[in-house]
Amino acid sequence: MTFLRALSFASCLALAACAYRPPRFVDAPAVERVADREPIPMPTPRRLMRALHDANVYVRRELVRALDPRGASDAGDVNALDEVPESAFFRRLEDLGRPLVGFRRDGAPVSPLRDRGVPPASEAPGARTIVDARGLGYELVPDEPNHRGRMSGAAATSSRLLHAIGYRVAEVHVVDLEGERFAATRWPVGVDLGPTAAEGTRDDDPNDRLDHRDRRTLRSLRLAAAWLDIVDLEPRMLRDHYLGEPGEGHVEHTLIGIDGALGVGTLRAAEAWARDPDRADENFFFRMFTLGLSPIPRAKPPVAAFTSVGLLEPFVLPGSFSPSPPFSPSDRMTPADGYWLAKRVATIPSRVLRRAVLASKLPPLEQNWLLQMLELRRAQIVAWAYDRVTPLDPGLLSPANPSRGLEARLLLADRAVLSRMTPAESSSYDVEFLDDEGAPLARKRGLACDRGIVTLPLGAELQAREYVVAEVTARRAGKALPRPVELHFRRRGEALALVGVRH
Repeated sequence: MTFLRALSFASCLALAACAYRPPRFVDAPAVERVADREPIPMPTPRRLMRALHDANVYVRRELVRALDPRGASDAGDVNALDEVPESAFFRRLEDLGRPLVGFRRDGAPVSPLRDRGVPPASEAPGARTIVDARGLGYELVPDEPNHRGRMSGAAATSSRLLHAIGYRVAEVHVVDLEGERFAATRWPVGVDLGPTAAEGTRDDDPNDRLDHRDRRTLRSLRLAAAWLDIVDLEPRMLRDHYLGEPGEGHVEHTLIGIDGALGVGTLRAAEAWARDPDRADENFFFRMFTLGLSPIPRAKPPVAAFTSVGLLEPFVLPGSFSPSPPFSPSDRMTPADGYWLAKRVATIPSRVLRRAVLASKLPPLEQNWLLQMLELRRAQIVAWAYDRVTPLDPGLLSPANPSRGLEARLLLADRAVLSRMTPAESSSYDVEFLDDEGAPLARKRGLACDRGIVTLPLGAELQAREYVVAEVTARRAGKALPRPVELHFRRRGEALALVGVRH
């Protein structure tokens, strides 16, 4: 009996040690801009060492993942409201209804053009660098023969959509020169410093203080790539560049060379596989019966819907999508990171999608097809991300009104219901109120949803507390979603104020 009591006591201690203790937020406004664009000396431009990069992503990365027992930590470039503030990596959208504002800064190149004679940063086949009549630099990437508009249209459309999400993207315009169509990328802007490291920080940039693997903007780039079918996320595509006069400027991080998006890279890979004489034969038993001596039968490459578009499928599997070569921040994408990106994709108005597709300068039939594919794929990645967390975001916080018999309450918006991905009738919400040590205070079950809005009551017994955490878990048809949303409140005067959100 003594042994059993000791075992029971030890089990209780173990459970107590494993109890969750929530983080504590300070009572301060959420950060909206990061001070990472302070003047610094111009860093030294760097070139990618391909052999070292490949050894890092294919060997060292796999060893570290296998030996490191820790899971991914929360992203470090988020504020108290679980949003990403503006930084050298990410733009703040001033007007959510007009997310393409600011994309067009210099416009298409102005003739006459002359060659710069330097290697293109995009490394795209056939690319060349030019200077236009205004002295601005551009990279011109030609469309493939017999596929007019395929690559240029994909680059122009996807660059605008990434800009609409909030990424810093080089502007791309479709231009026709001497009967040939090109994607004209405005680059370099300032001084090109080479590829952005996927891991660590840039040691000659004092403003760069957070490991790139822990940036939500880079982690969730995987989900944006799944939407736009960017299968080749080459290191050349994310660039550092110095803006401003030497000693007075700063480093920003920009996406360029997105010419393989919208199924173009997928189609290129399929065509290359079909042409490869050493490709693996899928008919294993026939090869075994002939002792491997039979010739590999000719493969028929897949055919896109139109000659001017890529192989963009209507279905996407976000959970299994992985860009090539491996991109270290993608390995650390958490459900909260994916939810943040999905929110931004979901709020892009359909008219903005049409404007982005219109920039491809494709024929109307191809534009209509491309728009449908983007809408279908968008719905799938958003639904996938919304199912991995409780997709609630805080709205109006109303104080108590004793004269009307109303207690304090917080309105929460269920994005899945508001976007009609799930019906309000099948949704309910359980709430667990905790103190700052994680001890339970109160519990409410089965809160209802009224047209996408959930009312979270904050009764008098909670108002007297110094710090309160509300864990809200959504249920769909009775089944709880994997992760709750945490809402952190601090006492301010006579009432509680919302100071933090975690998904």
